[in-house]
Amino acid sequence: MRLSRLAYACAQVIKVGTSSLVRPDAGSLNLSNLARICETVRDLRAEGHRVVLVSSGAVGVGAQRLGLAARPADLAQRQALAAVGQVYLMRYYEDFFSALGLRCAQVLLTLDNLAQRGQYLNASNTFRELFAYGTVPVVNENDTVAVEELRIGDNDTLSAQVATLVRADWLVLLTDVDALYTANPATDPAAQPIHEVADLSQLHVDTSEGGGQWGTGGMATKLTAARLATAAGCAMAICSAAAPERVAAIVHGERVGTVFWPLPHALRGRKRWILSVPLRGELWMDAGAVRAVRERSKSLFSAGIVRVSGDFAAQDAVRLCDAEGVEFARGLCNYACSEVERMKGKSSRDFAEELGYVGSEEVVHRDNVCQLTQRRPSSDASHGHDVHGGRGGNGVSPEDVAGRLALLRTRGGAHDGAARPAMPHTPSTSQLGLALDGATLDGGRPGRGDPAGGGGGGSGGRDGVAQRLELLKQRGGGLSGQCASDDVETDGWKAEMARAIAAERSAEDSPSAAVVGSPGSLLVGREADVTDEGWLPE
Repeated sequence: MRLSRLAYACAQVIKVGTSSLVRPDAGSLNLSNLARICETVRDLRAEGHRVVLVSSGAVGVGAQRLGLAARPADLAQRQALAAVGQVYLMRYYEDFFSALGLRCAQVLLTLDNLAQRGQYLNASNTFRELFAYGTVPVVNENDTVAVEELRIGDNDTLSAQVATLVRADWLVLLTDVDALYTANPATDPAAQPIHEVADLSQLHVDTSEGGGQWGTGGMATKLTAARLATAAGCAMAICSAAAPERVAAIVHGERVGTVFWPLPHALRGRKRWILSVPLRGELWMDAGAVRAVRERSKSLFSAGIVRVSGDFAAQDAVRLCDAEGVEFARGLCNYACSEVERMKGKSSRDFAEELGYVGSEEVVHRDNVCQLTQRRPSSDASHGHDVHGGRGGNGVSPEDVAGRLALLRTRGGAHDGAARPAMPHTPSTSQLGLALDGATLDGGRPGRGDPAGGGGGGSGGRDGVAQRLELLKQRGGGLSGQCASDDVETDGWKAEMARAIAAERSAEDSPSAAVVGSPGSLLVGREADVTDEGWLPE
């Protein structure tokens, strides 16, 4: 194994909502805030991160350019506004990123691009090449050509699907609130912030209010995005777009906004793709079937189904819900809705008599089930106060090492000693955001270093290694105490990581067994799965 494969690289998806880009009073683009967001991307790139920007605002900008005072209700009109606004929105991004020495690329996706396995893989390859070229992909839904039945609908969900597509470590939603609250803080004075969510199934908040005048989202869509992202092994955060520079603080482990921790056993490969398949119906299950599917990872049989809704065909994706209609998983159904309706509550042995033929005995096979929730240590999801105390310096208990292993890569913020040179830059002081309310940049390209280079850690490889070692120590899965000091060399870090990966590979024949290295080494309590780049599980 080449130790160069251990070079640190963190992929981040940042979603910017319409409310963060368009002023609700005038319907005009907030160029000052847009500039600060671009500077945040610049700073993250300088630390060695790969960044994808999912940007809303095309309809709002289009309405501004055409002099409209309100968002139209007609789909065709919104699509026309999106066609107008997307051009101007990308012009602003190109101007700002060029001034910061970066190149950007436009990626417009539809639900069909993500639902078809072949197109999904092709899109994944495209993002990989865009990263290799050193660009910042700016993503939006292709509203102009999407039909109502095949629309993703909101960019919160789109950003979660993009995070799944690029195997991101972090998804950050920049919005008009600073965190997730138990209710809308603008209308409910008793609303309390929620700083950490470890189990979405235990989350109790009021999400009845939708998005703003120009947007399509709301807190409900953000929770849907959290279910998709965390199931794919991606941590998600909600924070205020008024201070986009705090995204770096989230990645570095500071308590900002609301953090949703990923599931300990993240979905991989084909199951990641299933999360992007459009949903066509729901299957409600009795308590026994829920326990079998959710806790024992079994297939779903017809005897455990109590209710069927929707209009789906065989091999369509459906929600798997408990008896109260709460979704906990998704899967590809082997039968059409009319067939499942006839077979619900009955044994699979009766298929021939009821359907006239014998098909698969499973309604949803376990290989096609994607878990969205999992029993986890309690969080402050149902409380209004901070419960970080007693859980370590960054709010994560050492017992959660297996579940947090994928997050260890996201905390260092810099490459190791073999990292690329840092892109010349100054700390973000919103220098682009000063006095930009009424004008845009001219697209000049000053010589600011190689924008394709990405950049390594500003403090050098050794400092980056020490920082990651300290975070490993805080997370409960780090190296031994003497290895957490500043004098640990890069080679020692690589050797330790190499031993952990070698131990994982030796356990491939027994994927459920925990792998323990030398005393104080990384503890891997999850299925053995080393990526093609030689990194630890995602």
